[in-house]
Amino acid sequence: MKRNPFTIEQVRTFWDQIASEYDRINGQFGWSHTQRFTTMQQFLPEENVQRIVNVWSRTGNATTYIREKYPDAQIENMEASPRMLAIAQEKYPHENFALTDLHDFPQEDESVDVIVSLETLEHVPDPLHFLLECHRILKVGGRIIISHPPAWAEKPLQLAEKVIENHGEGPHRFPSVREVHRTLRRCGFRVHHHRGTVLLPLGPEWLKQAVETLHLRLLRFIGCNRLGIRQFTIADKTEERDPVWNKIHEEIIRPGISMHSGTCIGLSEGTLELADPDGACVPQWTGKGHVPQICYDASPEVDPNYPQMNEQVFGHAAKSALLGEYKRIGIAHANDTEVRSKAASGGILTGLLLHLLDTGKIKGAIVLRMDPEHPWRAIPTIARTREDIIAAAQSKYTLSPVNTILSETEHAEGPLAYIGLPHQVFAIRRLQHLKHLSTQHIDYIFGPFFGNELYGSSVQSFLRKFGAKKDDVISYAHRASEWPGATQAVLKDGRTVSMPKFHANYLIPFHITRSSLISHDLTNEFTDISGGDAWAPVYEDRGKGFSMVITRSEKGDQLLREMEDAGIVSFDEITEEEAIAMQSHGLDLKKRGSQLRIAMCEKLGKRMPHYGLKPLPISLQRKCFEAILSTLFALCSTRSARWIADHTPDCIIGPAFQMFRKRWKKATHGIKRQSLN
Repeated sequence: MKRNPFTIEQVRTFWDQIASEYDRINGQFGWSHTQRFTTMQQFLPEENVQRIVNVWSRTGNATTYIREKYPDAQIENMEASPRMLAIAQEKYPHENFALTDLHDFPQEDESVDVIVSLETLEHVPDPLHFLLECHRILKVGGRIIISHPPAWAEKPLQLAEKVIENHGEGPHRFPSVREVHRTLRRCGFRVHHHRGTVLLPLGPEWLKQAVETLHLRLLRFIGCNRLGIRQFTIADKTEERDPVWNKIHEEIIRPGISMHSGTCIGLSEGTLELADPDGACVPQWTGKGHVPQICYDASPEVDPNYPQMNEQVFGHAAKSALLGEYKRIGIAHANDTEVRSKAASGGILTGLLLHLLDTGKIKGAIVLRMDPEHPWRAIPTIARTREDIIAAAQSKYTLSPVNTILSETEHAEGPLAYIGLPHQVFAIRRLQHLKHLSTQHIDYIFGPFFGNELYGSSVQSFLRKFGAKKDDVISYAHRASEWPGATQAVLKDGRTVSMPKFHANYLIPFHITRSSLISHDLTNEFTDISGGDAWAPVYEDRGKGFSMVITRSEKGDQLLREMEDAGIVSFDEITEEEAIAMQSHGLDLKKRGSQLRIAMCEKLGKRMPHYGLKPLPISLQRKCFEAILSTLFALCSTRSARWIADHTPDCIIGPAFQMFRKRWKKATHGIKRQSLN
């Protein structure tokens, strides 16, 4: 169930405005309004009810009907509008009312017998999270009673509001009955009754009730049940689920928006583990204890609000909408030939770690290295020596959840430096803001630019070109040898097989991760220093490797200046405009492309991350280009397309892809740069 395009603040503002008129206007509708309460009353359980939560309670009118059924029960009324709440407290001074954000509830796990939620779900900013919270606080065997207008009622409502007085709905989205039922089941409820009501909302009272009687006795059994403008769903909680894992699974994993950071696994105290590391590469519950709440709270997929994070990390809004906050931008490379030749581009990130280690500013660095037991797979480690850091150099393009190492960092000897991709860095910054002990020793945060990651299936595809399998691999490198490098595997039969980087890039459209396509951060905006290849002919033609480097924090900028003064790095400053032009291909893919892809998925009803950013202006030409690009990605991800790619000789597919890439970049150059600044 996707998020709704409004905030709780917008909801509150509207209902505050109409609070004083709410009861008067609804009183004009008589039975059409009070029917929600009498129908709800019919489905309240007969026995063993001690605690009821009524959300959203508005001016408290449902309380009377609940109290008739349970005169001695504890009723907790939760209201989103402060003015509505004040009116309710005045009307019912002996009842309990509290303000809610319709997101997180204050009740303890499995502490409530009944939840009443009348005409609420359509106004909730995140209805999936709302229902997961309902599941969390309900006891096993507890009941939830929901009413809402169906999706088809939007147009009739708009028409009715033009001819009769109504308070309006404010920010809302009417969900379909099917969507509500599917979401309830996925959250862990059993839907045992559904009833469409109020077929005739206007007219004489006797006629409205006569039609309702006919509907209840006949019409709803012959295909008319969903025609009522108020849909009631009654569901029970039939099983206990770990509440934190339930949210992670339903909000992140099932919708397919996992960023594969490994954060929740690293913080899980053994309750989560990594499933299918060469495939989906997502967390799974081990069943060994309850998942800590921090696993959900720190996940980068949960409300990844970039403006808010900028305030937390840098104390102000980002300087650039495309590059994020920065102090200086430049083209740089390490002056140590060994470091420069063994790194992916100019060796800057490796050089930073070595300098910090040599000067005693850190005692280790969190990096990725190839796994000795599974040499095609990268795993996180804390590098403590120069040799370890150099061995971890070069990009790792397959999914590598760095933050699984957070299970070790709380007790690791520090200070430490950290290198990660944007979503991994986001989680570290969030943990630092929460003052979590897992990040207490991390003093420096660096990261590469992030164009894409590939599923582990890309390794298998590459090896098939040479008649090999993963078990045949002794060592694997994504950018072996000098810039720009090559994908290379050393096999047990003595062969060394490789493809030049620009040839091996054919793997991208066939194996790119979904998370790469919905991530908008190219330049790793919350690092102290970030860097990536300087993609410009003037640097590409020279070879050897050059990095575009962005210093972001005062600490990061001072560190780079120190290295410049010591002759460790060479750095030539460039302007923001030059940097944008140099990275226009990646910036367009991330900033505008992700915006279009997320919007497209949301139109299809899919749950997507919201980064809290203002939408960029996008031309019709760019939208058409995105439609073509997304179609290509979709086609290439099919099994048949991958089979063709796997069985096309490397001497054909590599050069063909490079030629296609050059022509594609030339043909789309103007579209990508258009209004990018």
